[in-house]
Amino acid sequence: MSMDFLEAVEEQLVAATERGVSRRRWRWPWLMRLRLPLRAPTVGIAAGVGAALAASAIAATLTLPTSKPKPGTVTTVALSPVRSYTTAGEVPAGFEPQSFTAISEYTWWLLGTAPCGGHTCTTIVQTLDGGPHFTRIPAPPTTQVSNVRFADELDGYAFGQQLWGTHDGGKTWTRQQLGTSVDDLQISDGYVYALIYNHGRPQLMTSSVTSDGWSTLGVGTGYLSGLWVQGTYLFVEAGSHLYVSNNRGTTFSRVGGVRHAGNCSYDGGPQALWALCSTGMAPDDILLSSDSGNTFATAAHVPNGPIGAFAAATGTVAVASGQGPLYRTGNGGASWTRVTAPQANWTYLGFTDATHGVALGEFGSGNNQSYRLYYTITGGKSYHLVPIGP
Repeated sequence: MSMDFLEAVEEQLVAATERGVSRRRWRWPWLMRLRLPLRAPTVGIAAGVGAALAASAIAATLTLPTSKPKPGTVTTVALSPVRSYTTAGEVPAGFEPQSFTAISEYTWWLLGTAPCGGHTCTTIVQTLDGGPHFTRIPAPPTTQVSNVRFADELDGYAFGQQLWGTHDGGKTWTRQQLGTSVDDLQISDGYVYALIYNHGRPQLMTSSVTSDGWSTLGVGTGYLSGLWVQGTYLFVEAGSHLYVSNNRGTTFSRVGGVRHAGNCSYDGGPQALWALCSTGMAPDDILLSSDSGNTFATAAHVPNGPIGAFAAATGTVAVASGQGPLYRTGNGGASWTRVTAPQANWTYLGFTDATHGVALGEFGSGNNQSYRLYYTITGGKSYHLVPIGP
C-alpha cells in the first residue's frame, strides 16, 4: 500500500475532524457498562501480530505434548433465518458505535444502537473504503447483542446475551441456540470459536464459519475464561492454567501461563503473546511472553490506571487506555508514552495490522454522552476522528 494513499486518507480524516460533526446524543444499553473484550475482534484484527510473526515460527520453537481430548458433543443449529431488526440504508442519526470488526484495512463493520421509534434498535454499519463512507446493513432482531465479528464479506456473528449468525452479509440472521450468553467469540482460518455460558457453566465451542454445526471442545480443567486464536492455534485460560492447541482444538496441552494473575485477556501472535490480567484487588498487569505462553514478563505499569482497553500491534508495539489518555509502548512494555488523541473513556482498541487500528471512546456524561470512532495509520502514535453518519 503506497504512502501517498495513506497520506490522502489521513488528510481526509483530519479535514473531517476540523469540520466537526453534529451528532445526536444517545445512551447505550446497560450491557455496554460492562468491560468489553480487550483484544482484537476478527481474523483481520487478531492477525495484527501475525503479519510479522509467521505461524511456522511457533512450530519450530514450541513442542506440544499431546493429550487425549474430551469427547466433543455436536450441536447442529437448524433454525429458520428471520428478517432483520433494522434494514439497509443510510446511517441513522444518533448511531452510537459499540463494537468493531474488520477483515481488511478497507472493510469494517460497527455494531451499536440508534434511536428507533421511541426506543433503541441494534444497528450495524459498514465501510468498504476504510472509513470515508458508511452505510447501514440489516441487523439481528434483538437488543441482546453488543459485539460483532465477521470472517469475510458473507459470514459474521453478533453476540452478547444471545448469539446470531449470518451467511449472506447480514441480509438474514439466524439465532444460534447454544447457551444463555456468549462471553467471547473469535474467528480465524475459516473457523469460529465461542466461549458459551449455559446457566453459569462455560463451554468452548467451534464451527466452520460457513455452517451452523457447532461442536464442544474439551479444554483441561478449571473455569474457562480468556480465549485467543490465530490460524490453527488456540490459547484458552482454564482456572489458573493456560492451555494451547495447534490443531484447532483437537488436542490441548498446558503451558506455563501467567502464574500469579486472575482473569486475563490475550492478544498478539503465537510466539509473542501479550496478556492483560487483573486480580480484582491490584492494578491491571500487562505481560508479554516471547515463548508462546510458557513464561511471561511483566511490563511497566501504564500511567493513570486501571486499564480500560488494550491492543497489540506487533510483538513490541501495543496501546492501552488509562483513565482518559491513551498510552503506547514501542519496546515491549519497558516504557509507555502518551498518544496524540483526546481524553475519553476508551472502551475498545484494536489493530488490523502493524500500522492500522481503531479506538472506540466514550465522551461526556449523562445527556451529553456520545461515542466516537478514532483511527490510526501510525501504529498507535496518533489517532484521528472518523465521522460515521449524520
